[in-house]
Amino acid sequence: MASLSAADWVRAAAERLAADGVDAVRVEPLARELGVSKGSFYWHFGDRAALLDAVLEHWRTVGTAGVITRVEEASDDPADRLLGLARLAFEHAGGGPGAVLDGRFDGAVRAWAAHDARARDAVHAVDGARAAYLERLLTGAGAPDAPRRAAILYRALLGEYAMRNAGAGALDRRAVDDLAAWALGR
Repeated sequence: MASLSAADWVRAAAERLAADGVDAVRVEPLARELGVSKGSFYWHFGDRAALLDAVLEHWRTVGTAGVITRVEEASDDPADRLLGLARLAFEHAGGGPGAVLDGRFDGAVRAWAAHDARARDAVHAVDGARAAYLERLLTGAGAPDAPRRAAILYRALLGEYAMRNAGAGALDRRAVDDLAAWALGR
């Protein structure tokens, strides 16, 4: 039997959350799915709440800090960074295996936040960090009314996540580029 890391458990829990919601994130079914005993889980986590906290931290790290790092490394120009971020975020809104961003995961965390204060606090923190980063890019690119445009662009992305989760097709690249151009005031 292979040894699992805490990260393996978190990834499995995140997938289960994205697929079936927070109530489906349970130790015994995850252990069966991973082909290990519950003892493996307790080696890394004291209880289910600790796993759920780790899942929220994973969401913060991968879906926010990791994306910002990737965008920052791609260009020095704030306008280019904004366009790259918009393309990355909208292209990966549907999630799926290996996606940098996962709209299913994002939507599942938001659904969880509707009835759990811990998840709600995480959503508020992530939304604040993401909106602040968009505002910083827009301000750096000289966009007019950067706070309002950042809020609209971010909420458009959340709407894309919700629509894709409900089976809608992806917004095409030209529309994403037009949205980014509008946000930049061009």
